[in-house]
Amino acid sequence: MKIGLKIQLLRYIFFSSKLGRNILRFLSIGVRVRNLKDTSNDKLSRKCPFLVVITIDTEAGYVEKNQRRVWQIENPRAFVGYYYGIRNLMRIFDKHGIKTTFFLSTQCFSAEGRDYKQIKRELNNVIRKGHEIGLHLHPDSDFSIQKKLSKKFDATSAFFYNYEEKLRIINAGKELIKENLGKTTYKDLISFRWGNWALDSEGSKALNKTGFKVDSSAVPGIKGHTLDTMKHDWSKVNRHYPWKLSISNYQTINHNNSNIVEIPIATFDFFGSKIRADPIYSILLNKAFMEYYKKADRSKKPFPFVVMTHSSEATTKDGNSVQALRDLDAFISFAKKYDNVEFVTLREAYERLNNNYIVS
Repeated sequence: MKIGLKIQLLRYIFFSSKLGRNILRFLSIGVRVRNLKDTSNDKLSRKCPFLVVITIDTEAGYVEKNQRRVWQIENPRAFVGYYYGIRNLMRIFDKHGIKTTFFLSTQCFSAEGRDYKQIKRELNNVIRKGHEIGLHLHPDSDFSIQKKLSKKFDATSAFFYNYEEKLRIINAGKELIKENLGKTTYKDLISFRWGNWALDSEGSKALNKTGFKVDSSAVPGIKGHTLDTMKHDWSKVNRHYPWKLSISNYQTINHNNSNIVEIPIATFDFFGSKIRADPIYSILLNKAFMEYYKKADRSKKPFPFVVMTHSSEATTKDGNSVQALRDLDAFISFAKKYDNVEFVTLREAYERLNNNYIVS
């Protein structure tokens, strides 16, 4: 394991302990949401609902006993991330009676036999219960897309493909959903997230061409993997409200030259570090929620607070529950206590914001 990942794992194990959580609770005073004007003293600013959108990057993988993550890129055939991961998450969502968005990596359709049947069963259950299916791309670890296009891909990030390649990859993912989940799910497919948040300008252009209405790849203020094939860069974006995604410069928020609404993942500052809204940060996620809830202007439109997690982080190899799942459960309980909070899918958030959303 790389040194950086080992340090990250040890830090996560410590802060998941009782002592670590108490320390984290104290340190949560360092959580800040910048570029979000404080409207807490204006009652009219909270007139519209605060929408919590839980999104699940649905992928292969699982959590080892020592809390190390086995990601799809490491083991694309660890299909337990699809069936056990989805099953564990659905228990939480059923318990709370909420709807969510599953961003699906179509690598799952390369499964065979019992694995494929279990995946289909869980996905059909997701659809039957009214959750949303969106498309999620990991070209280098998606054997279904590679087989469909008769080509091997070596990068996750959109930065490493030309426009025509991106167009073919996106269309292949859409077709795989149609072939395996049916025409109705295909027609309802309007939401998208590039794997590892690694969208770029030509990727935005390709999304616009293929008819997507919503993207949620943005993690404002964050960039990473700048020297490898998972490169992502949203460092020039400082906006937390939705905007029209630009097809000429994806980090520009005022071009209004596409039909796609960018509904970004919520991000926050923590003692100088930029962090995304994710249950693995447990107490910090709760504090970030409170900051957004207090400050976001909801005088004219609802505000969507997008949380992300992974199906692979919701299960061990043998299907048991994990700490991140318990933290997600606790976050939902925490958020439900606040007035005018609604849990919705990304599609529902988009519809509530209205189709003619323009940056004000």
